[in-house]
Parts: sequence; structure tokens; C-alpha cells
Amino acid sequence: MSYLEEDLKAALRRVEAPPDFTARVLERLAAPEAPKRNWWAELALLLRPPRLQWVALSVIAGTVIPIAGIHEREQRRMEGEMAKQQLVYAVRLAGSKLHHVQKKVFEISQTDRHL
Repeated sequence: MSYLEEDLKAALRRVEAPPDFTARVLERLAAPEAPKRNWWAELALLLRPPRLQWVALSVIAGTVIPIAGIHEREQRRMEGEMAKQQLVYAVRLAGSKLHHVQKKVFEISQTDRHL
């Protein structure tokens, strides 16, 4: 049996509830609800000093990560363009050399015919 199956069996095995479980659930149900906060209160919570740092960090990450992605994409595009230019140059150079060789072969074949 694999470790995953053993862990799953252990996690899903039946466990008896503690004796005071029912009393605790009923007590919590009888407790009054916490007052609901409005959205201004939620915003004020976000702007408290410890959370403000997390908000600032999130904003910074939300702007830096896309900018880095755009920069990376542009860098790859430029590298692709450079590779394309090098390939075109290599093909033209090879074509030029091949044309030169064909011309020499043609000249040699013409001189052999005249002999």
C-alpha cells in the first residue's frame, strides 16, 4: 500500500467527538452575532500600519511583475530578430558561394565542350 493511501486512511478514519462537543456547539449557536462592519471600516483596517505595508508590497508587486514580464518578452523578441538577421545573412552568403561554384562548374563544362 502506498504512503498516499495510508495517509488517506489515517485522515479519514472515524474519530469520536469529545463528550462536551454538543454543549459547545449549542453554546456557540446561542451566542450573539458579531456586529457587521461597513466597507469604510474594512478599508480603515487595511490602512492600519502593519497592513499598510502588505498593501504597499502588493501594489509594488502588482506593478513590477508585469513590467518585468513585458521587458522579458521584448528582450526575447529582440534576440529572435537578431537570430533572424543572422540566418538571412548566412543563407545569402551560402547562396553567393553556391552561385560562385555553379559559375565555375559551368565555365569548366563549357571549356570541355570546346576541346
